[in-house]
Amino acid sequence: MINRVLASDHGRRFGVLVNDFGDINIDAKLIQGNDGPLISLVNGCVCCQLGNELGSGIETLLNIAPRLDALLVETSGVAYPAKIASYAKTWPGLSPGGTLVIADANRIRQLSQDKFVGPLVTEQLRQADQVLITKLIDGSEWQSLRRWIQEQAAGVSVVQSSEFASHGVFEIQELNHSQVIVGDVVFDTKSFSASNSLDPNDLNRWLVGLPPEIHRVKGIFYNARDTKHRWVVQGVGRQTTLSRGEPWGESPKQTEIVLIWPQSSTPRIPDGILG
Repeated sequence: MINRVLASDHGRRFGVLVNDFGDINIDAKLIQGNDGPLISLVNGCVCCQLGNELGSGIETLLNIAPRLDALLVETSGVAYPAKIASYAKTWPGLSPGGTLVIADANRIRQLSQDKFVGPLVTEQLRQADQVLITKLIDGSEWQSLRRWIQEQAAGVSVVQSSEFASHGVFEIQELNHSQVIVGDVVFDTKSFSASNSLDPNDLNRWLVGLPPEIHRVKGIFYNARDTKHRWVVQGVGRQTTLSRGEPWGESPKQTEIVLIWPQSSTPRIPDGILG
């Protein structure tokens, strides 16, 4: 979505703050290059405990001349967006815009029932000003999902990705979230790095063997079958995909993967190529 907004001709200049949970900035590496300023936050706890690094990024962007029209903050998938919005209210020269939460049509209801992350997922919907649904659905299935989301988050706008124009991110209206309660789900992470190339079948077998407590998997890997391109790893719950990304160019060829899980669980990470 960030790439889509950056690539669009909407006549606005904006800065982007990118954050990912874990000590490797995976999301920053996945975003395609752009000509505007891109600030990568290395403190994964920014979404749960607002620290100085977010403030430093905001200050850097605000000092750019000529002044930017807007700031976009991409949070981690384990974020409480109301914290970010509240932080913006206290910063001189800023006012919070709308909060966009992106949800997978095939996964959102299942995730909301998960004993580990269900409360977090539901709270994210409640803190949204607009929910953007990916994985297109239609007919009665779409109507049912939209009703369900609006039952979880009264008054929230729900749209499918095909209906969302990139300039619309600047037009989302902030709702009154006076009843929002930010939860206390805490997450742990483990990062893996390897400089040698990996066979995608071996990597898939390792991913399939991950315990069910793993909430999120993301990263890049050095594919032994395609050494010219970085490959992207994305996973939520038990659903993981591998897809070809941008050419490596001058970047070092390596595998970097982050696993995220609720601190209340103690998953056993399997041995193997990244164990």
